[in-house]
Amino acid sequence: MASDPPPSKRRRSDGAEVVTTSEGYYPPTKQRPVVVFSQGGGGDSDDCASSTTGSVTSLQITHAAIQLQGLGSRPLEVTPLRELRGPAFLSSSWPVMQGKETEFKVASYNTKESPLVVFAHGGGAPSTSQWMIKWKELIGEALNAIEVVTFDYPYILAKRKAPPKAEKLVDYHLKIAKDALVKHPGHPLVLMGKSLGSRVSCMIAGADGLNVASIVCLGYPLKGMNGAFRDSTLLELQAPTLFVQGSNDCQCPLDKLELTRRQMNCKNEVYIIDGGDHSFQIGKKCQESSGMTQDQAERAAAHAIAQFVFRSIRES
Repeated sequence: MASDPPPSKRRRSDGAEVVTTSEGYYPPTKQRPVVVFSQGGGGDSDDCASSTTGSVTSLQITHAAIQLQGLGSRPLEVTPLRELRGPAFLSSSWPVMQGKETEFKVASYNTKESPLVVFAHGGGAPSTSQWMIKWKELIGEALNAIEVVTFDYPYILAKRKAPPKAEKLVDYHLKIAKDALVKHPGHPLVLMGKSLGSRVSCMIAGADGLNVASIVCLGYPLKGMNGAFRDSTLLELQAPTLFVQGSNDCQCPLDKLELTRRQMNCKNEVYIIDGGDHSFQIGKKCQESSGMTQDQAERAAAHAIAQFVFRSIRES
C-alpha cells in the first residue's frame, strides 16, 4: 500500500490547526473522508464511480464527473448521500460524516453561485507570465469561476520595470473590479493577488460598491524593502481573508504573520506550502524528502483556496 503524502499545515483564526494533503482537506484529529466533484464532459455516474476507491450508496449524478478521495490510499466509504442530478458541479472538498445524510450545496456550471475572481499580478511580472497563467487555470478550475479576470497595472502597460507605491494602483485596480461586477452581476466577488497584487486587493476591499465574498493573498509581502512590517491595511479588513504562503518566503516571516493575524478583525486563515519561496517554488531536496511534487503542492493549495472561498460564501 502506498504511503500517504505528507500534509501541509495551516491555522484558522480561532487557533485550530487543519491539514491539507494532495488528496484533500482534513481536520487533524478526525481524518474524515471527503468528496470532491469536478466538471466533466458528460460521463454518467457509473463511469465515474468505477474509478474511485471504496463504495458509494444512494448517489446519482448525470453529466458530471465525480472523484472520491480518501486519506491516501485508504478505503473510502460514503453512506448515504442526498441524491444529486446534473448537470452538477461542486468545486470544493467536503467532509462526509458516516451514518448521516450530508447536505451538499451544488452549483450548476456558471450559475449565480460561481464566483467571480479578480486576480492581480505581482510587482515583477505581468498577467501574461507563466506563473500567472498557471495559477489562473488552477483557480478557475478549483472554484468553477464564472471568470478569472487578470489585468496589467499601468506601469506594466507603460513598460516600466519598477512598480509605483501600492497606493497609486488602487484606483485602476478598483475600476477593473467594478467593471467585472458589471459584466457578471450577482456573482460572489473574490479578490485575489500575488504579492503586490494582494496588497492592492486588500486596499480596495472596503471600497463602496464592492461586496467582497473573500480575499486570497498569494505570497503577501508583509515585510517591506526597508524591513518595516506593512500590516495596517490588514488590520482594517472585514472580508474573510486567506493567506497562502511559502514557508521559506523571506518577505513574509510566518511568526510575524501569525502575530498580525491575531490582531485582524476579519475571519482569516493561512495555508502554508512547505518549502515554498515567495512564488511557492519548492527545492528538489524538499520535494524528495516530502514526497510531494511541485504540481501536487500547488494543486493542494488550490483545493484549500476553494475550501475557504466556498465556506466564506456559505457563511456570508
